[in-house]
Amino acid sequence: MRKVLAIVLAASMCMTLAGCGGKDAAPSQGEKESAKQEASSGEETQEGGETADAAQAETYDPITIQFWNGWTGSDGQVLIEFVEKFNETNKWNIKVEMDSSSEFGDKITTAMAADAAPALILTGASGKYDYEGKVRCISDIWEKTDMKEEDFISSYLDSLSTEDGLYGIPFQISSYVMYWNKDLFEGAGLDPEQPPKTYDEWTEYAQKITDPDAHVYGSGLSYTNIGADACIMQMFGGLQVTENEEGKWQAHFAGNQGYIDYVEWFKLQFDNGSNPVESDLDTMFVSNQLGLYITGAWLMADLNAYGINYGVTTLIETPEGGKQAPSNTQCFMVTSSASEEEALAAYRFISWWHTANDGDPIEESGVFAWSDRIGYPTYYYPVADSEAYQNNERMKAITITDPEYCMDSVSPGSFRCWQPMLTGPLIQFFNTMTFEEDITGVLEECQEAADKIIFEEYGY
Repeated sequence: MRKVLAIVLAASMCMTLAGCGGKDAAPSQGEKESAKQEASSGEETQEGGETADAAQAETYDPITIQFWNGWTGSDGQVLIEFVEKFNETNKWNIKVEMDSSSEFGDKITTAMAADAAPALILTGASGKYDYEGKVRCISDIWEKTDMKEEDFISSYLDSLSTEDGLYGIPFQISSYVMYWNKDLFEGAGLDPEQPPKTYDEWTEYAQKITDPDAHVYGSGLSYTNIGADACIMQMFGGLQVTENEEGKWQAHFAGNQGYIDYVEWFKLQFDNGSNPVESDLDTMFVSNQLGLYITGAWLMADLNAYGINYGVTTLIETPEGGKQAPSNTQCFMVTSSASEEEALAAYRFISWWHTANDGDPIEESGVFAWSDRIGYPTYYYPVADSEAYQNNERMKAITITDPEYCMDSVSPGSFRCWQPMLTGPLIQFFNTMTFEEDITGVLEECQEAADKIIFEEYGY
């Protein structure tokens, strides 16, 4: 599942469901039991030292919910481990039955069409639009669980929201980061603890590292890695679509000097011989054949396993691009197929993932393990602020907690036409820039295509 998570981010609006603009639903059985438990708090200790609260906790009726996702690799094994732990230890008598499948996309689409979807799924932020009317607005999750909205970096919650409310809780932040090989840096006379701070320095360092006779190259870029290429392009010239002062969408291809500068810089790495023509750059970096490389945080697990001496940091910023941290937020979503009792059980599993069992330290939670063991930067302040996370220099280096940064990739999460933009103007741009000398003309053609998409969807 790791590399499938390249740049998928936002499109298509979800119907407002119960708890978000709809009529108030009658209390469910699970909610009644929860209320009874709260009412019993503070009662005297019963015989044997058991409190009334503890006794009441035993009265939860058993409930089983289905949980589908596409995490089938080594990261999926960690997810299995935590689901089993939840089933063994949760106080609500909930059993989660998980189905992880490489065919998740097709399966969930079919199930939703038949109104037979599982209660809980993991999907991308675009699910709030892709599964219109099939996923719940979950703005009430803060009242029904122990989770606190202020514990989440607001930018990521924003990417999972529409004007109707919140449709997902973050699970994984898939972002592109910059790696450098410290041994190759040192061999080229560069400071192994200091990566390039500008893209001009990238070019300079790459040339010093490159040794074609040894099959070692300083720069790791690929014309076919559209996910990484789009993110670097964004660092030069910003998002391809933004909202103007009138609240209308506008494309940013034509006249975007940052995009022109990006193409010139990108091509230079190949023209000066610093960049290989091979496409399997992951293997080259793991084999100590690349000095600088941009790919996902998922590569860290392999680098650690093979003992590669590397550094990692966020993508280089530019004055023109501003505060950009392009990423895709994978998230928990609750489907509209779930009953009220099943939805509450799903809420409780999501809460447990972030807070673990009562009294457990944050290091015991699933959200901490996903950063510490899998290698994805956190979106959750209690994790980011923990001593263990602060002591992990690599994780700290790729974690951005400043909500002023743009965490969107390609276009804002509230823009419905992300997919047509990606498969139209953006793919057109990358396919054409390979051989076209007149990048200005290419950008003008992309602008026309983008304007057509915006007009067809929004009428302006």
